[in-house]
Amino acid sequence: MQKFKGRLLYMGWKNFPWKLVTDNGEVDLWPVVDEFLASLNNKRAKYEGSSIVADESSKYKFKYAPCEYVVLAEDSGILNVRACLDNDLIWLSGRKVEIEIEDGKQMKFVADKSEEVLGVYFMGGGNSCEVPKGMEQTVCKCGQSDCCIFLTIGTGGFRCEKFSGPMARLLLDRLAKGTIRASRIGNCSIIGRK
Repeated sequence: MQKFKGRLLYMGWKNFPWKLVTDNGEVDLWPVVDEFLASLNNKRAKYEGSSIVADESSKYKFKYAPCEYVVLAEDSGILNVRACLDNDLIWLSGRKVEIEIEDGKQMKFVADKSEEVLGVYFMGGGNSCEVPKGMEQTVCKCGQSDCCIFLTIGTGGFRCEKFSGPMARLLLDRLAKGTIRASRIGNCSIIGRK
């Protein structure tokens, strides 16, 4: 079993490397993840919130084709694991995480509970989050060289887009390609909806 601990700087499924900044330097997680996904191919498995686990009692069979798909399939349909895992990794990006990977058995990404982070709530009916007054300067660092890429402004004030799906993917992709002035993936977490 391989264990990793550090700050995840994930910028999207096809934006390599999948960076993890550890006390000993930077690690590219993609080769390890790719090897794990290949090792689980055609085995029964389940997906549980940023974890993929081999499970002989599961009705789903794991299917992996590099650069094409990652799914759990059964006769009545499929679960798009790639989409689910991508979303979970975006939510964990910027955070300190603990990762366990054991080929053919399990892969787990979990937030390091010892890290204190700003928690935000979804606003109204959308997936933008309200940035509490004053946090745009102290946490998001509006106008500073290390401004969070997810900070936006709209009706009613500052917003966090880290948990907004397509917008978060777009902002991470721009960071990976160097087409955004903001430079930091913020470590905030989602609390829920008010």
